[in-house]
Formats: sequence, structure tokens, C-alpha cells
Amino acid sequence: MVSTPHVDVELVADVAAAAPGDTFRLGVRFVPEKGWHVSSQNPGDTGEAPSIAWTLPPGLSAGTLERPAPERIAADTQESFGYPGEVLLAAPITVAPDLVAAAPLPLRARAQWLVCNSAGCLPGGATLTLKLGSAVARRDDAYAITAAVHSAAAPLATAPLALALAFAGGVLLNLMPCVFPVLALKALGLVGIGGEARRRVRRHGLAYLAGVVVSFWLLAGALIAARAGGAELGWGFQLQSPTVVAVLAILFFWMALVLLDVATIGGAIMGVGQHLTTGDGDRAAFFTGVLATVVATPCTAPFMGTAIGYALGQPAAAALAVFTCLGLGLAFPYVLVTWIPALARLLPRPGAWMQMLKQLLAFPLFATVAWLVWVASFQAGPPAVGAILLALVLVGFASWVGAHWPGAGGRLIAGAAAAGALALALTIPAVEAPSGAAGAAATAAAGDLVWEPYSSSRVAELRAQGRPVFVDFTAAWCVTCQMNEKVALGTAAVIAKMKELGVVALRADWTRPDATISRALQEFGRDGVPLYVLYSGRAGDPPRILPQVLTPALVIAELEKLAPA
Repeated sequence: MVSTPHVDVELVADVAAAAPGDTFRLGVRFVPEKGWHVSSQNPGDTGEAPSIAWTLPPGLSAGTLERPAPERIAADTQESFGYPGEVLLAAPITVAPDLVAAAPLPLRARAQWLVCNSAGCLPGGATLTLKLGSAVARRDDAYAITAAVHSAAAPLATAPLALALAFAGGVLLNLMPCVFPVLALKALGLVGIGGEARRRVRRHGLAYLAGVVVSFWLLAGALIAARAGGAELGWGFQLQSPTVVAVLAILFFWMALVLLDVATIGGAIMGVGQHLTTGDGDRAAFFTGVLATVVATPCTAPFMGTAIGYALGQPAAAALAVFTCLGLGLAFPYVLVTWIPALARLLPRPGAWMQMLKQLLAFPLFATVAWLVWVASFQAGPPAVGAILLALVLVGFASWVGAHWPGAGGRLIAGAAAAGALALALTIPAVEAPSGAAGAAATAAAGDLVWEPYSSSRVAELRAQGRPVFVDFTAAWCVTCQMNEKVALGTAAVIAKMKELGVVALRADWTRPDATISRALQEFGRDGVPLYVLYSGRAGDPPRILPQVLTPALVIAELEKLAPA
């Protein structure tokens, strides 16, 4: 039995085992709370019919879903039909006469429904599983092994696909703006060692790979452990903390000052992170891989959402395999250059130009700092922005002292200033904005299109009215989300099309932790943003999920499908 808001559900069968040629009934049992009911096939003025999508092993097929007669439910001026008590929606399942299976039969159902009371309706969904015993005779060992492989083919195919999507998503992550500053720094370092022994260059690439993969393992472990403990976390969860955002802003600001030769590494506290990621040694390569992973999490490349959503619904070993492929994909282009001499020879020769390029690369880091401070403004309001800016002033003072007084006294003063900056960053949770401030700030008008705050009840209300709905799952720290809003969702053409078709725009802001939004993402098989969902408003139409990278033409094409034929 799976507990969901206001209704418990479970997948049940009327047999314990199945044999070739059998027919049995498989269904989803709903047990709503007192005062609530599940909408029926003909829900009346409010509600929507429940749907069940079966995933069955080869050799099993499902018939038409059987639905009991609903009860009439009257509330105010509206009338609806539903199931106020326990109800079973079942279908006949036919087993092929020539089926041979050597293991229990895995059955799966994805159920979606509306549960309603006198105040309104809420959408619900769950993925339910059941293993049915196999009463199939084993004709011989070879035949049984073949059957077992055949039965496992579907889940295995879903897993080489998830791994492939994870690897491709990791490779594409290199093209995202979050990773560019770090990769540019690493490429500059690669030029510096390009003329050295091939063995050292390759070792450098492997150290970077190790840093990336180990970091992905740590992220995966934290996510898996947190979710096992009941926490609603997803990809990029650490950037939902304003403290983490502040510390990253301070680190990138210091790195930019070092690139401009304004700051020296010295013995100050803030120099530790910079010292670990600069130079051409293996240690620097490893920690640059760590830093690349940290700054990559605000971005979600194409294919990543599906892969991560799949991973976090699987056992720990499968989840780690997917995250490993993500890391391998992120590190792949850099490792490729270090291992293929023909590619390495394309790099320019070291020279005076490297000093100018090094200083130029400070400005993408400054831009990253500005973006992080902007994110903090959504998460914790003006007090947090003030604390971060003061911390950056202290970092600037520490760099000036370290550059002009490199002795013990100067190092002491610089270290004290840097420690003060970190202390300010750690006090930010004490000045966080009230809950909901970020969401309110993020749902302002875009042009003359007003984005309403997301809620599942609002979606259900609009769908019951037959109105099309566009839901934007986003976050201020999600760079991909912000790009899509600027280049697609905020354009005049898209806004005009939404208004023309009467689309109601809802924004689900995940800048801060929000359990409701986390659950909604999971219902669509996702564990991170962006996610774009379009409801047609027509009864029976399933929601459509748009790609993670949008263009105006793509969004308009999807919106035009809402128009009557």
C-alpha cells in the first residue's frame, strides 16, 4: 500500500501465480480518506477520470479497464460522480499460451487520478509494482535461461538507455555557461603543459576525471541518503542553500582577483581553495574536476533530467552507475584532448598571450559572482545580499594586504579578514527571507503575461474548467531555466500566442526547498529543473512535457497544438 495525499493505493491481483494461457485480473485499489472521493470515468462538473498505464513483461497483455458504477456526489451548485469509499479499477490480463518464465513476473502500473472534497480537487499519481509467481513449467535449462533473459530485456533496455542519456547529458553539460569559467581555466593550464611529456599530460587528464567522478559519487550518495531519510531533494539541491551560494560567491571572487594578479595565494584562509585548483600538478587537476562538478549543478543539459529521474527511483547501485556516467560525460572532452596527441597539437604554443588571457578569464568569474548574489537575493532577501557584499569587501581587503605585506603580519591580517568573510557567509541562514518570498518575487508579470504561483490545486481547478495550463518548474540558480525564460518564454511572440489561446501560466519556483514542487517533479519522473508541462484543457488529454532547452518556435509549435482542428 502506497500513501498519497488523501488516498492510499496499491496494485493487487486475484492470483498468486500465473501459467501459460491463464487470464487473471490485475487492478489498482483506492482507499480515500473520509470526506474525500476519487473521480470517476464520468466525473460530472468537477474532477477527471483516473488513468492506469500498465507495464507488463513480454507475453502478458491487458484488456479494457473495468470501472464500477460511481456514486452521485452533490456539493453547492455542482454535481459530480466518484468513489467516496474503497474502489478497485481492474483489467483482465492474458498470459500467452507459449510463455516460458524462470522467475517471478514483474508487474507495474502508473496510476493518475483526482481526489476531491467539497472544497476542490487535488491531482495524485503513483507508480505501483507487484511480483507475480510463475507457475510456468521449465522445459529444459537452456530454454529457461533464454526465457529469463527475455523477461529481463525490458528493464535492462531501460537501464543501457539511462546510462547512455546520462553520458550524453554529461558531455553536453560542458556547453552550459556554468561550466565555462572553470573549463577555460583548465584549458589555459593545459596549454602550459602541452609541450611536456605525453605521460604527464595523460596523468593530468586522469586526475581531472577522478575529481569529477568522485564529486558525482558524493552528490549521488548525499541525494540517495537524504531521500532514504524522507527529504525531498533533487539535482542542484545544494544551491537551494543561501549559505552554499554565499561561499561559492566568495570563492569565485577570490579566484578572479588571483587571475588579475590583485591577490596572491599567500597563507590566508581563502587561498586554500585557490591553491588547490591552480597550477599544473595532478592535485590541481583533481580539485578542478571537483570545482567543475560543483558549478555544473545549476545547469541541466538535454537528456540529464530523464537520466537523473530514473536514477533516483532505482536501487543505490543503479543510481551510482547513472551518476558515474554523468561524470564520465562531463570529463570526456578534456580527457580526450589529453590522451589524443593529434588533438593536443591543435592547442596554441605557450607565450605572452597567456597572461592576457588569464586576466581576461577573471571577468566570467566576476559575472558568476554577480549571478550568485542575484540568486541569494531570491533566497534570503536584501539582508543576505548585504552580508555577501560586505564579505566580498573583506576578501578584497585581504587580497590587498596579502599583496603589499607578504610577511607574517600581513598574512595574519589577511587571514583574519578572510575568516571574517566566511563567518559572514555562515550567518546568512539567520537573515533568510520569510518562506514564500522567493516564489512571490519570481511570479511577477513578464511583459503583460502574469505568471501565477504554482499549486496542484490550482492546476486541478483550471483543468476542471477546461482551460489550457502551462507550468514552468524553475529556480533562480538554474542557469538553463533563466536562459529559457529570456530567449523563449519571455519573448513577445510566445506571450502573444499564450494570450491568444487563453493559456494560464503557472510558475513553480524551486529556488528554495519546496516539498510540494519536489513531489510534482517526481510525478513526472524528474528530480531537477527545468521542467515544462503543458495541459491542453481537453478532458482525457495527457499532459505534454517540453524539451529542457527551449526556442520560441518550439514553444509556439506546442501551443498551436491546443487550437481546435
